[in-house]
Amino acid sequence: MITTLTLSPCLDKTVTVGNFYLDRLNRAEEVRLDPGGKGINVSLALSALGEPSLALGLMFDGGEIITAALDSAGISHRFTHCPGRLRTNTKIYVRETKNTIELNEQNPAISEKSLDELKASLRKASLESGENGIFVLSGSVPPGASDGVYFDLISVIRHAAPSAKILLDCDGKALLKGLEGSPYMIKPNVEELERTFSRRIDSDETAVNVSREIIKKNGVGLVLVSKGSDGALAVTADEFYVMDALKISAKSAQGAGDAMVAGACLALSEGLSARDVLRYGTCASAGAVELEGTAFCTRERFARLLDMAR
Repeated sequence: MITTLTLSPCLDKTVTVGNFYLDRLNRAEEVRLDPGGKGINVSLALSALGEPSLALGLMFDGGEIITAALDSAGISHRFTHCPGRLRTNTKIYVRETKNTIELNEQNPAISEKSLDELKASLRKASLESGENGIFVLSGSVPPGASDGVYFDLISVIRHAAPSAKILLDCDGKALLKGLEGSPYMIKPNVEELERTFSRRIDSDETAVNVSREIIKKNGVGLVLVSKGSDGALAVTADEFYVMDALKISAKSAQGAGDAMVAGACLALSEGLSARDVLRYGTCASAGAVELEGTAFCTRERFARLLDMAR
C-alpha cells in the first residue's frame, strides 16, 4: 500500500490571461480550480495511473473540495481537521509569454494537539501497511510545526513498520532535519538542492557528488533529482542514471514534481531498479506537463511515454 501525507493542503487556482499588465485591469480568459498539496497531488497522480493509495494529512475549513475530488477518484483518505481556512495558491498563466506568476498563501498555524492526532493516524496506517508499505511525506511545513516535524513522522513509521520505504519531498531546514531519519528516497529539484545544501549545481557530475554525500551521511537509498526541462537523474551509493526530458508539448508545470514522485512510487511498488524509478518518474512528470492546471496523465498515456523513454 502507498500512503501519502500532506501537511499543507491547498486549492490551486489557475487563472489564464492573454497578457499581463501592471497597474491596469487584466481580464481572466479561463479559471481552473484544482485540489492541491504535494501528497494529495501524489495520490491523485497515482489514481490516474490506476494505483490505489491512502491520503493522510491535515485539513482545514473549506477542504470539502479536496475530499470530494479524492472521493470522486476513489482515493481513501483520513485527514486530521484543524481550525482555520484552507489556503488558496493562485497561478496566473500568461498565454502570450508562456510565463506563470505564482501567489502562494499560508495555512493557519496548527496546534500540538492536531500534530498528535496526525501521528496517531499515521501510526495506524503504518501498522496496516504490511511489509512492503511505501510512504510519501511531502510539502512545506505549516506554521506551528517545527523544522523537525518530518523527522518525527519518519520515526512514527519506523517504529510501526520498520521495513517500509519512506520518500521525503521537501527542502530547506525541514529536509535537513528529515534526513536524520534516513528516508529511503528524497526528490529535490536542482534549485532545492542548491538552496538546502548551499552548493552550486552546475553539472550532472556536481549533482551526483552532492547526492552521494547525502547518501553517505544519512543512509539514504536513492536521490532523484529533477532538472525541469533538462530532465532528471537518479543516484545511489554505487550507480547513477541520467535521463533527458521527453519531447512533448508542454502546457503547465504544476504538479510535475508530484507526478514524478508518483511514478517513482509505482516503480518501487513493482520492485524495479533505480533506473526504472527514474524512467517511471520522468514519464509520469511529462504526462502531467502535457496537461493544463494541476492534472495527471492516464495509465494509457503513461504506457506510451514509457515506450518513448526506452
